Amino acid sequence: MRFVIVGAGSIGLLIGSYLAQHKADVTFWVRRKEQAEQLKKGLVRIDETGAETMVSVNATVHPEDLPTDALWIIAVKYDALHDVLHTVSSLPEQPDLLFIQNGIGHVALVESLGLSHASYSTVEHGAGRVDDRTVRHNGIGPITIAVSNIKIAETVKWLEQIDPQRFPIAVQQDAETLLLRKALINCAINPLTAVLQVKNGQLLENASFFELFQKQCAELLGNFPEIADILSYEEIEAVCRKTAGNQSSMLTDRIKGNPMEIETIVTAVLNKIRKKGGQAPLLEMLELMLNGLNRGGGR
Repeated sequence: MRFVIVGAGSIGLLIGSYLAQHKADVTFWVRRKEQAEQLKKGLVRIDETGAETMVSVNATVHPEDLPTDALWIIAVKYDALHDVLHTVSSLPEQPDLLFIQNGIGHVALVESLGLSHASYSTVEHGAGRVDDRTVRHNGIGPITIAVSNIKIAETVKWLEQIDPQRFPIAVQQDAETLLLRKALINCAINPLTAVLQVKNGQLLENASFFELFQKQCAELLGNFPEIADILSYEEIEAVCRKTAGNQSSMLTDRIKGNPMEIETIVTAVLNKIRKKGGQAPLLEMLELMLNGLNRGGGR
């Protein structure tokens, strides 16, 4: 099996480490030559016990050097996606793409560029990048893939054999429902943790934060009764509890001074709610707060 992983952040490194460990041919497309050179020395994964696993991967900063007969796993954040996809769309031969982004905003962008060989997935692993070639696996969760064609279905069958305990793979037929479910979970947890600057578990442990969390969940679920059979308050709370010690990606970005993924998660969900004629005053308030924090309060 051949894979190209576009982006070598925490989740890209984590996925690449498992693929390479199980004899896949893995090449990373990264922005910096320094990271490419580090990855060529070996990708290191650290598990919860501190045990290290090193695997061999390739890496390049030149997209023209990448194999187009591989499955390309698009692992960059939303703010970098536009430039990446314009490069991909200009390639002589379009590869099969698997998107693992948070949120739902990237779907419209993919469709606008006419990238027809696209599949979507959600990732529930916890991971943290230690350095350019090292990732820490903080928590195990499924990668759920919406199968869109025969080729991706065959790849999924191979992925399912890798390590069902530490690298579980699940299948979903409807990409839109899959992404919306994950986006609602993210909307319930990430904005609150970023504004309050707390780890996920504090939303359940602090009485006032817990009340906010419950109201946020009720508002979101009330606007999407059509997915009640696949997402309940109990399931959102279970995710929050399971990741209690984790720092959400939105909070991590705020602390590091990186752009937070507001547009593709919060704004995209709000747009869906407005299109349905619904209301979400709490989420709208959080969007304003996050945008103010993202821009430093300037006008």
